[in-house]
Amino acid sequence: MADPDPRYATFPTEVGIPQLRWLIEHVADGHLPVEELIRQLRPIHEAIERQGRPKYTSKEENPHEWHGVDVVLAEAQRAAKRLKEL
Repeated sequence: MADPDPRYATFPTEVGIPQLRWLIEHVADGHLPVEELIRQLRPIHEAIERQGRPKYTSKEENPHEWHGVDVVLAEAQRAAKRLKEL
């Protein structure tokens, strides 16, 4: 068994919102490439939907509206900034 990726040492074990928030923050801060968020977005988003329909505060936060690496990175940075303000 390979050693776990050290970049994920603080990755939440709770599936769903905590994992999505962690990914957004780590991509926005440049600790992970945006491709990591893109790769993991669908399974995490599907897990969130299985837990109950997520409430979006705006259309811009709906992952179905995200297209391309640049758009995803910009959205992750915007979302991370808003999360830090909470």
